[in-house]
Amino acid sequence: MQTTDQIDRLREIVETHDVVYEVHPHEDVVKFRNESKRVKNGFDLMLCGTHDHGHSTMTPGCERCVDTFHEVERIARWIMPTDQRDSYYEILSFDRALHSVRRPRRRLEVDLTVRIKHRSAWAEPIDECERRCLREMEDKLKLLGVPRR
Repeated sequence: MQTTDQIDRLREIVETHDVVYEVHPHEDVVKFRNESKRVKNGFDLMLCGTHDHGHSTMTPGCERCVDTFHEVERIARWIMPTDQRDSYYEILSFDRALHSVRRPRRRLEVDLTVRIKHRSAWAEPIDECERRCLREMEDKLKLLGVPRR
């Protein structure tokens, strides 16, 4: 159950870290009848947040980067469906890097990826279950005011 206080706190995180998101199809190489082919079999939903380095040098993986990742992770955990489905969701490990983005303005970001894939038939193409999960996650991001980049 979501509370107003919980949503307000997550909105603060969105504002503090200027959180945006992107969606990319996830692909794996699958061997099929002695032939390897790329299959779009899920989605990677990336949450991207920034932080103020203050007077410190911008060091990838610094304490502020780690704190930002954990704050954005709270959003990621909140948007993930909680019921059992034919798809699963995982938060990929923090890469301890700053990513440079030039659109719409240059910014350095900490990225967190939520992977959405089939629970058992991992090599199958994207189906309605993955699309539904992505839509629900995007709806929750909209509720928090997170824009899609």
